[in-house]
Amino acid sequence: MLSNGRLDLGDYDYYLGTTWRNQMLELRFDTNQGCFLGQPAGSETTLRIAPQVLTKTDLMGELGHLLALPAYQLTLPFTHEAWRQFEYTRILTGTTF
Repeated sequence: MLSNGRLDLGDYDYYLGTTWRNQMLELRFDTNQGCFLGQPAGSETTLRIAPQVLTKTDLMGELGHLLALPAYQLTLPFTHEAWRQFEYTRILTGTTF
């Protein structure tokens, strides 16, 4: 958290007050309540922060390329790019150029 009590998430500044300025904040998104829950370091207090100006992509990340994958588990630790190269290699095995 910044010295002025603000927290930057995405393109939005959340003002949390000067009580928590310069504090480390553990932040997670609670899907049941639809809000961020923050816990300042060394405190039992939980702050509820309503999301502002955030899209589904901001919250979930880019899932489009994962939806295009076949319905089986990848051998990890492949990245999507490495998996694609692996598949091309498998398909082109035995091909003469």
